Amino acid sequence: MDGTHSNQLQPCDKHKKKKRKTVCDNGSVDRISGLPDEIIHIMLSFLPLREAAATSLLSNRWSDLWKHSSNLDFVDATRCHNMKTTAIEHESWDVSTCKNVKMVNSVLESHQALFLKEFRLQFYINSSAQSTITKWLEFVWSRQVERLNLKFICYSPKHMVVLGDLVGEMRPMQHLKILSLRSLMISGEDISLFLRNCPLLRELNIEGSHLTSEVNVCDSTLVLENLRIRKCNIRESFINISAPNLAVVSVDARPGQLWFENVPSLISANFAIDSSRYTMQHFASAVCCITSQLQKLMFSLYIYPKKLSWNGFPKMPNLKKLYVKESSLYEHECLLPLKSVISACPCLQKFKIEFHERVKNATPNVERCPHQYLKMIKFQGSCATDIIRSMTYISDCCDAFQKIKTCTPVMSKADVQAHREHMHHLQLQLSRQVQLKFFKSIDK
Repeated sequence: MDGTHSNQLQPCDKHKKKKRKTVCDNGSVDRISGLPDEIIHIMLSFLPLREAAATSLLSNRWSDLWKHSSNLDFVDATRCHNMKTTAIEHESWDVSTCKNVKMVNSVLESHQALFLKEFRLQFYINSSAQSTITKWLEFVWSRQVERLNLKFICYSPKHMVVLGDLVGEMRPMQHLKILSLRSLMISGEDISLFLRNCPLLRELNIEGSHLTSEVNVCDSTLVLENLRIRKCNIRESFINISAPNLAVVSVDARPGQLWFENVPSLISANFAIDSSRYTMQHFASAVCCITSQLQKLMFSLYIYPKKLSWNGFPKMPNLKKLYVKESSLYEHECLLPLKSVISACPCLQKFKIEFHERVKNATPNVERCPHQYLKMIKFQGSCATDIIRSMTYISDCCDAFQKIKTCTPVMSKADVQAHREHMHHLQLQLSRQVQLKFFKSIDK
């Protein structure tokens, strides 16, 4: 009986047995080190690579844990890069002595994870490192990466890395979901190659690159949902888009160089316009097959001082949000031409227009009209009629006030104060329908 009783107590004894704890120098208990390696690998993947690698100094047990991180991000955050600094850097840059290149090589040699969620490169590099980058990509392809981010920093076309030379013998990337490219020489065939070899690709971002030939994002089997082609030199090339699952697009718009077809899921579009030759007729022609389905539309206008004429804006019966980013200052009566645009979108619920600050470096200690510091006006309502009513009210109030206190670029302090009080009054009256923001506080 005693033996049986003893056997019955064994599980209870095991349950009461305390786990061994690691005690730190300051007396606190290190509970993280008691976690399984797999959990720590996940935790380290949320840290920047340098910080994850620094954990190897904690103890012998931590020495190799960071090598299993599923996120490898090589970002040079120590330098401020622009056209001038990169031109200087190119003269002295050498792939064999570059600290960033050495760090990437060292990490990849010791890395032990079988899969990668993200691989990111973001530092200065040029075409002399072509063969080195090819080796890095071979490593990435072998790790079934999900997000590939090649954001190189090189603004000179003659020194840019050529994407075609990197992916000449590209193997299928069955797990890639997001691809981001910057500062590369890219051909249309390079893009098509990725689309063919990445069946799960859902997001494609191309920025600040040179597109050397026609781009065709066209295939009925594409699962691509988000496409962004911005700040690129596309020369005379066309961008043709035909992707049944595409929902969001953001592209540089050039006269007659952008075409849509078979994009039934597209509901959000952003067009960046920096050509003074671009007209509303070019826009209407490009979007003729998507006007009835768009729900959100943004214009980024970089054609200062010439403005885009809004005459001929196509009807968009389902548009709910319209944003316009101007490259100029706010001007009186600038909202009037936009009334016809709002009228073409009967279901519109939000309209926002942002202005560019061009007086911040002007002569100091000179009083100016508060309107010159206007950053944003946002209208909202249940339909386009509500928005037009608010726009009309503001225009009428401003016109009436102008007859009393004329607005000029340089004003007396008394006139500036009068305009401030008037704008405050408008904000209070239309607090639910209209929101105003300023680069400079109008309370001063």
